[in-house]
Amino acid sequence: MYRCLCLLVLVACFSLTAVADIPPPPPERGLKRVPYENVFKLDKEIPGYKFYTFQRMGVRGEHKIVEELKLATDKGIVVPSASSPSVRTGVIAVPVKVMDELKTNENLAKLLARENTDPTPAGVVVLDTRGTTRDLKENDPRSKVENVITISADEKVGVKFTAAETPAPAEAAGESSTQPPSAMLYAGIALSVAAVMAGLWWFRRK
Repeated sequence: MYRCLCLLVLVACFSLTAVADIPPPPPERGLKRVPYENVFKLDKEIPGYKFYTFQRMGVRGEHKIVEELKLATDKGIVVPSASSPSVRTGVIAVPVKVMDELKTNENLAKLLARENTDPTPAGVVVLDTRGTTRDLKENDPRSKVENVITISADEKVGVKFTAAETPAPAEAAGESSTQPPSAMLYAGIALSVAAVMAGLWWFRRK
């Protein structure tokens, strides 16, 4: 019985990860799908800080520092994002003195990997980026949606991120969606249950 329960848990974990990476279905009737971009810019120059993009491929993958961002106040920079729950992307703000202590991007990546268990150094701020598409009403003239994230100095934590999406024109105002329809959720649950049952059937035959 104990072995059976362990197998059930193991199969469920793998099946839920697979369901999480199923691509979203086409947009519902009356909606169109457009790119969704996270654009970063500075409110004012912030001396003493560096900004890096990072990613982690897979639930158990390693974090990797991709590049240092050269941010400005007059022009934003598009930062890669992800829609899959198993992929992590984002921006990390690091005081120059902390980066001098870490010395390498690899050590900074290790800091990201342990942030949920150990406190990060003072002044280090992390923002995850999510989403690659947005479903809009068909009469919305926008060909993409920008999520403009402004970085400003903060006395308590060092820096803060403030996000504001480009609004829809008045004639296209209304609900838009970044969430999959309920049918997708039900299909995912059904697939998970089917995978678990298949694992139990295989185990019992053995």
